[in-house]
Amino acid sequence: MTKLLVIMGSGETTPTMIKPHRQFFDALRGETRAALLDTPYGFQLNADEISARAVGYFAQSVGRAVDVVSWRRAPAPGLDRERALAALRGANWIFAGPGSPTYALRQWRDTELPSLLVQAEVLVFASAAALTLGSHTIPVYEIYKAGADPRWEPGLNLFEQLTGVPAVVIPHYDNAEGGHHDTRFWYPHVL
Repeated sequence: MTKLLVIMGSGETTPTMIKPHRQFFDALRGETRAALLDTPYGFQLNADEISARAVGYFAQSVGRAVDVVSWRRAPAPGLDRERALAALRGANWIFAGPGSPTYALRQWRDTELPSLLVQAEVLVFASAAALTLGSHTIPVYEIYKAGADPRWEPGLNLFEQLTGVPAVVIPHYDNAEGGHHDTRFWYPHVL
């Protein structure tokens, strides 16, 4: 069962996060087996570049080797799926970050993956991945980029499973990371 659940907003691979990431790795017992799950941004054309930058950040800035576990689309039964599942079963530190929470949920739901996530000793979910942890999530890309009406989508509910506390996780509230876009506010919608 997860010993340390870390929830971050954006900026998960910035210089200010080096010290916290080192502390999260230091919480591990024994040998580090770290996995970066690429699902939340797996639909993006630059997904390989995002993975490479993250692996480089953890190696150069944090001093830890991280292997990418590719689950951009839920793999069909077979060798690729079993390799990904084996890598996650063997990982004691799992990280997932930016992208689309609803895209990630479509790839993770009704698979073995959620049950493996709660087995990691340290689970670090940032940005879009953090939004999947609660009982519900907001379809960020659909609302912000495509103009859909705000609504709730079912989440993985791992937060309650790990903490006993029912919750919806919205990690970007009052965030100024949007550059020239105002990302400081979110707009609530009643369940």
